[in-house]
Amino acid sequence: MKNKISRKISPVLWLILGTIAIASPVSALDVSVDGDISDWGLSQLLTDDWSNSATWVPTVDGVSFYVEDNQDPYNTMAINYNASYTGVHIYGNRTYQTIYREPLLVGNRAEPYGGTGGKFGEKYDIEGMYVTENDTYIFVLIITSTEAHISDLALDFGSGGGYGYEYGVNFHRAGDVQGVLGGVYMTPSNADWVIPSLFPQNAPDKINFSNVDPSSYLCVAQVSESALGRDDFGMVNYVFEVAIPKSCVGNPDLPDVPSKALKKFWITEYCGNDAGPSIPEFLSILIPTGILLGSVYYFTRKER
Repeated sequence: MKNKISRKISPVLWLILGTIAIASPVSALDVSVDGDISDWGLSQLLTDDWSNSATWVPTVDGVSFYVEDNQDPYNTMAINYNASYTGVHIYGNRTYQTIYREPLLVGNRAEPYGGTGGKFGEKYDIEGMYVTENDTYIFVLIITSTEAHISDLALDFGSGGGYGYEYGVNFHRAGDVQGVLGGVYMTPSNADWVIPSLFPQNAPDKINFSNVDPSSYLCVAQVSESALGRDDFGMVNYVFEVAIPKSCVGNPDLPDVPSKALKKFWITEYCGNDAGPSIPEFLSILIPTGILLGSVYYFTRKER
């Protein structure tokens, strides 16, 4: 009888306990900003199959992430959908992952728009982003096939800000070395950001140094950029690793829930044809833990 009860309530328990797991606090993680992704628990990205979702999941606690490698396999109605150019689309943390639905671009286009060899395709594919923290820093890891055209990292840790992001971390690019490399700047208005050239819906793009107040410079974040050592459709992928001093951006702590933690960051590339994350909230995480635990007791009693 005991085994029979366990089998009947198993789906309910997995849902409830899984929800508690993703909403539970995680331990701080120390990361070296040196291009080595092993301290993120991601060594498998160098060796394992990228079409396997487990390859993208960090093997350490405390990391929230999203992956949008190639096109979203669920966007079959997009005018440029290519079944041979789809990849893993998930988000979560080590203990919980769920599907990430990538929004379509203007004109019912799937991201990235150009496909495997097109001008705006794989060459500008943002594969994913990982975030974690310790007491002193917020760490961000971006994996992308975009090196020369990656945009600046936008941060949302308060109210207001240009396009909802009140800080930007400056990434130098080929032919664009304005401002301090790794400099953290306040961006209080939309005019402090450049709009992506082809797909403005994916604003913001990069810090607009023709408008940003010179006094808006706050501090410098550590930034490391290096080749990942892994190609995708013939394009070299790169790692951008960032350590942002918490004292520079109001001493925030990241939310425990992956969807909320990831929404604090925004990255795209210059034309805006690939960007993220735009992640929906979990409805289940809005239920207080006490109610969830009570539900476990209720369903257990009901089955008995």
